[in-house]
Amino acid sequence: MRTPLEEKALDALQKYSLLQPGDRIAVGVSGGADSVALLRFLAQYRAQYRWEITVCHVNHGLRGAEADRDEQFVRALAERLGLPCLVHRCDAAALAATQHCSVEEAGRRARYSFFAEAAGESGRIATAHTLQDSIETVLLNMIRGTGLHGLCGIPRIRGNIIRPLLDCTRAEVEQYLAALGQPYCTDSTNRADDYTRNAVRHRILPQMQALNPNFEAAMARMTAQLTAQWSLTEELAARAAQQLQGAACGGALDRQGLLALPEPVADRLLLRLLEEQGLPVSAAVLGRMRQTARTGGRLEVAGRCWYFVAAGETVRLLYCPPQGIGPLPLSLPPAEKSVVFRFGAQKRIKLTLCNKIVANQSEKFNISLLKNALDCDKIIGNSVLRTRRPGDAMAAGKTARPLGELWGAAGLPALLRPSLAVIADEQGPVWAETVGRAARVAVTPGTKQFVIIECMEENEYENGQGHLQGNV
Repeated sequence: MRTPLEEKALDALQKYSLLQPGDRIAVGVSGGADSVALLRFLAQYRAQYRWEITVCHVNHGLRGAEADRDEQFVRALAERLGLPCLVHRCDAAALAATQHCSVEEAGRRARYSFFAEAAGESGRIATAHTLQDSIETVLLNMIRGTGLHGLCGIPRIRGNIIRPLLDCTRAEVEQYLAALGQPYCTDSTNRADDYTRNAVRHRILPQMQALNPNFEAAMARMTAQLTAQWSLTEELAARAAQQLQGAACGGALDRQGLLALPEPVADRLLLRLLEEQGLPVSAAVLGRMRQTARTGGRLEVAGRCWYFVAAGETVRLLYCPPQGIGPLPLSLPPAEKSVVFRFGAQKRIKLTLCNKIVANQSEKFNISLLKNALDCDKIIGNSVLRTRRPGDAMAAGKTARPLGELWGAAGLPALLRPSLAVIADEQGPVWAETVGRAARVAVTPGTKQFVIIECMEENEYENGQGHLQGNV
């Protein structure tokens, strides 16, 4: 007799065409209950559907012996099931510093990059997200502020990524593993409330379930309904895009046609303009774009070089790169405690001079703040503030890499890079916007004085923050 997990997972495979006979599948397995259940389920039906399964595990280098234990558990489980196992080891904390993001986000990027490589162009990536994961995502999005899409939860299919257990509850996962007599690993960090998701899991969800014992089922119905509505909005937006592009020319949209659309469809079109260029999306930017479409004009939407233009009968997103900025001579250390430089029309670069750090705070400082700090005594000769030049390279870690490569690793589109700020001395770049400082000018406990560098938009700069220098 099949368990509820098997019934739901098999139904999802058929209903949503998640997998086909003979598919190659890279299965992400952390060693936790959800991923172990997914692996056992797929392994159970692999012969029937002729699936080619590869077990994929990532050791993020964050939990010491516990992470090594999980790795060995996954290796042993794959061997017992007769499946190949690929393991990728990375330093998620170091990646986070390089990519200018949280450790969680750096780990997620590393995982999916590894899974994609293992799956290949024609393979599928199977992850073990469950109904609880989807509900937590909805609640997190509500806390942060979200639109309709954020209330749909985790998508069942995204590209070649599939989630067969998305309808399954945690209780059903545990029931399935118990029926198999299958042990699993427990991640100690999941028990702490340090991460926002864990706080939602341990504090908010239990209260919701206490108020409504059928809360999970109710959320499943809600997300299903909202997903259907979102899909309809996507379809209408796709149709409208074809019509509006046909009425305009050169990649623009017909302005009056856009304004005549129902607001959710028009908003989706505007969001697609931003998403296609990898630009940041927010309700504030969307609101300003909507207003500009009505009144006409030119709106800067992504700092320094991307503009939403509504003129005459069309609206469009334009990229207007600067023709190179700088060089502006810098004094390191600066003569004043705080100095702010103009960098183009909309950006300000602020330098704050600091004394040597307190020894017992040095480790915490180097992890958090000092990525954008330069040891003044390590600067070689004269220094300047400018944009990138051909041949610019920098060792943010152990190895020197071209600035373009470093920015690409941080996820910055190529078209945005010409407007990014760079500080260089006579030996080359010592700091680059979003990447941080070069290893050779890193602050250490023995540093006597250093500068902390901050990038600010025009609307972030306030009078009195420092002496404003010339326009670069």
